[in-house]
Amino acid sequence: MRRIQETDGAFIGRNILLLDCHTVQVLPMLKAFHRLGCDVTTVSRSRFDIGAVSRYSRRHIVIPVKAFEEDEYLARLTEILEARRYDLVVPLTDSTARFLSKQKEALGKYARAAVADRDVFDRIDDKQLTMLACRASGIPCPKTYSISENVGEIARAIDTYPAAMKPRYGYGAVGFRKIDSRDELLKYYPEYVRQYGPMLVEEYIPQTGMQYTCDVYVGRDGEVKSAIVYDKPRWYPVGGGASCCNRTIDRPDLIDNCARLLKALGWTGYADLDLIEDPRDGSVRIMEINPRIAATAKIAFLAGIDAARQILEDALEMPVTVYPDYKKNVVTRRLLVDCAWFLKSPRRFRTKPSWFNPFFHGQVFSWDDPLPSLAYLLKPVLRLFRKPENRRQTPAA
Repeated sequence: MRRIQETDGAFIGRNILLLDCHTVQVLPMLKAFHRLGCDVTTVSRSRFDIGAVSRYSRRHIVIPVKAFEEDEYLARLTEILEARRYDLVVPLTDSTARFLSKQKEALGKYARAAVADRDVFDRIDDKQLTMLACRASGIPCPKTYSISENVGEIARAIDTYPAAMKPRYGYGAVGFRKIDSRDELLKYYPEYVRQYGPMLVEEYIPQTGMQYTCDVYVGRDGEVKSAIVYDKPRWYPVGGGASCCNRTIDRPDLIDNCARLLKALGWTGYADLDLIEDPRDGSVRIMEINPRIAATAKIAFLAGIDAARQILEDALEMPVTVYPDYKKNVVTRRLLVDCAWFLKSPRRFRTKPSWFNPFFHGQVFSWDDPLPSLAYLLKPVLRLFRKPENRRQTPAA
């Protein structure tokens, strides 16, 4: 059961600017803001992105640059905010959340931004600080070797191989590399620093254990307003990649660890934490924190937690809705990617929940909003017709 404030009338007609509308998490957020009576404008780099074609988007604006191109993105975003009054700006990717955190004061005269202040954001955005905070709080995490930026000192600190190397400021698997020897570390560390910026070198956790996600909302008073845990029974590529199937489970121990870490870092608002089971001892270790709405956020809405309501309440300085519990065994999956998993995985007939189980929710598809699914399917085709100069890769930081 949830405890909500009878304040729905305060949301009617509120103008929301939803950024990064090429992402799948835009769909549950759009629908939730629409249910609250808000007027939602979506922003992305193409008018064919899934958020742009959703029936729940009142209008769509194209910004043909990415958030890491800070000066131009700031100019474009400022134009949008000057042209129309918005109550709230919501980022949906790491890079845009990082940009808004830096520009929060400058943009604050136009609208509130659903992002933490820069000092707090920087603490949670740095994977090395996250790991150090885990160790200080007695929360299971990989052992950190990169206590120095000197590769020789890092090499001397590593007591066993393989090790793992990834950007301190980044997202997903971009810049990740498994290191099997001292020579390999000495060879690749300087190259990766040049390409991705400061690197985190840590203990390698075998990828054969279960992976988990914990989404937590911490209010301005420092109290947890909602928390949900779901596992990742299947991911693609099979050797290590993004989840293509998720299932809500009951793990209060993981919620407690994640909440303690966020409080130790002084975080408020929404955060998404990735965890992995270490098959060597069965412990579940926190790997990183993503300071934005998760790509898998739809499962939380289906389980009874409305993050859009919480974010808007927080921005308007209203009491934030508390969700003491959530539905268990809710399953979502990205069907096409799950099909690829089925073709590649030796566990195709042994996975739980069963791959053939019809009782699941599509992470993208919805009967009441079908056009985004079509845009999602056609996007790889449209990429083939883009000009080569527009096919740039977003850097990790």
